[in-house]
Amino acid sequence: MTALFTTTDLSDWLHQTITDEAASAAESVVWGWLQPVLGVAERPDPVSPMLFAAAVELGGIAYSNPKGLSRNDLGEVRQYFSLERRNEILDDVYRGGLPPTVTAKPRSNFPPAQRYPDPVIDYRRNGYQS
Repeated sequence: MTALFTTTDLSDWLHQTITDEAASAAESVVWGWLQPVLGVAERPDPVSPMLFAAAVELGGIAYSNPKGLSRNDLGEVRQYFSLERRNEILDDVYRGGLPPTVTAKPRSNFPPAQRYPDPVIDYRRNGYQS
């Protein structure tokens, strides 16, 4: 299984020391957010730079704010979190898609494609010549 990012990547992004277990948990949460957006069962290998950037930032969100709080007050220290940022990143990933080497499944249920030409229309009746 390919990792979306490493402990070092997440530590560097957040500028703090992070344990391997915490980084692995954050990476699992990030994959849970990304998998339905990408529409693939397996993690892309290799991870594209766009997907890596999104994954590390999402990892920072998952690690720093696992409960999804909008604000955290601890005595004199107040932290504010953007609740919209995660959705913005996921929207960017959805619009950016996957690199051409990765095949995604359709994001909806589509009926089977019709044969060509449409068997209901007889084009020869209207003088069509192929």
